[in-house]
Amino acid sequence: MILGWAWLATSQEQVAVQYTWPFLRTSEIITLAEFTSSTAEQSDLYQRIGNLIRGDWRFNRQGPQDLLAFEENRVFVYALGDATEAADNSQPSHRSGRNSGWLRRFIFLKPSTFVVDDEIKTPASKKPVRWWLYSHNEPEIVGSVARFTEREVELLCETLLPKNAVQQSAHQPRGRGPGDEYLLNVVPQGSPGGSRFLHVLHARRPGDQSSVARAELITQNSQLRLTITTPQCIFRLTLPPAQVSAGDITVSKSDGTDLLVRRPLPSGILPHGPEGVKMLDSWDDSYRGGKRPSWDAGRPSGELQRVVEKGIVSACRAVDLGCGLGTDAIYLAGKGFNVTAIDIAPTALSRAEEKARQAGVKVRWLLADVLAAPKLGPFDFIFDRGCYHEVRINNAKAYVETVRRLSRPGARFLLLAGNPNELPLQYAPPQVAEEDIRSDFSSLFDLEWLRETRFETINPSIKGPLAWSVMLRRKGKP
Repeated sequence: MILGWAWLATSQEQVAVQYTWPFLRTSEIITLAEFTSSTAEQSDLYQRIGNLIRGDWRFNRQGPQDLLAFEENRVFVYALGDATEAADNSQPSHRSGRNSGWLRRFIFLKPSTFVVDDEIKTPASKKPVRWWLYSHNEPEIVGSVARFTEREVELLCETLLPKNAVQQSAHQPRGRGPGDEYLLNVVPQGSPGGSRFLHVLHARRPGDQSSVARAELITQNSQLRLTITTPQCIFRLTLPPAQVSAGDITVSKSDGTDLLVRRPLPSGILPHGPEGVKMLDSWDDSYRGGKRPSWDAGRPSGELQRVVEKGIVSACRAVDLGCGLGTDAIYLAGKGFNVTAIDIAPTALSRAEEKARQAGVKVRWLLADVLAAPKLGPFDFIFDRGCYHEVRINNAKAYVETVRRLSRPGARFLLLAGNPNELPLQYAPPQVAEEDIRSDFSSLFDLEWLRETRFETINPSIKGPLAWSVMLRRKGKP
């Protein structure tokens, strides 16, 4: 849950009127900054940011199950959460309906800068949404920046959106609580019906004028382009509406040296914690600097071309699992398919996007873990060349659940996987026995064929590793 349930007693009515407004507490931001600045701490930030993204600790009973996307990186952490259903379920007498929604992006730019992007849609009949930031000490407001001092940390909060917002400071008695609080109240000026709040927060030692986060925001083609300059780095973020796309990030040192070449932000929950970050970095390194990994043949799969050219599968809604540099996805898009392509390596996706642009085709590229794929709805055709045999080793059950969610009755699934029936002479991918393939998929799919083939190689004159070609059809009536 992103948004807490805030209570407001209006001066005219003197009664409690219920609104769902986004808020944060300065103590939570400061605690996160202190936690991550400790070199001794190497723990997983998923739970900690999952709790913080809600803005209210009262809803921390079942863990961050409402996070839609999450990534830990050496220079940033990204999280996206949805509070719509949680808010509706919390107050059944005040259900928001289809015309309401709440999404929050929380982006931690290391070492001490935070971007909070709240998108709130409410029925036009409701009053304008406000944004609240609580603190134990009264803020000092100058223009669009509020300054808080708490626990020997100075926290600067700059409101970038709404551009015409009014900032107000209010004293909030806590009654039987341990102490009073102060409130930064950000009030948009204009008609109700929806708001987008964008804030940049920066933690530093009190009075440290050398530690600043300068933010510049422009809007281009309905997308927010945010540049944040800190003493260490320059961060460039593209933030379209969260329901449209995740956006992208570029990071460079203050001298212009690239730390992260432009790459997508995540659309799903990626492996996290120290081991997850290490694994993601290892996969992505295979594509950096223009490298082509040994498993990438640089041309469309022959098995895929055969099923398309023979009309076994015709243009439809398709998904490519573990798309790599996008060769097969681009081939399908060129044949009229509506293609979504998923991979865990952001550099691969950036290069694939450029290839698609040069080919003049459109593909929806998503940075996500196939074992925790985002909610995309069912597809008519699933293609996998070499992903299943990699991830099955760790979690076959999760992979099968993914293809269940991504398919509909009658959908076809072309799977290419390593075959153990031949001793490899050189490189060979992980191998899966025929009985394991049958066992994994037989409850959900009918088997149309399972036959031997070979993976293509970079050099067409070299015989590729032995593989399985498996065509499956989802059980049930279309």
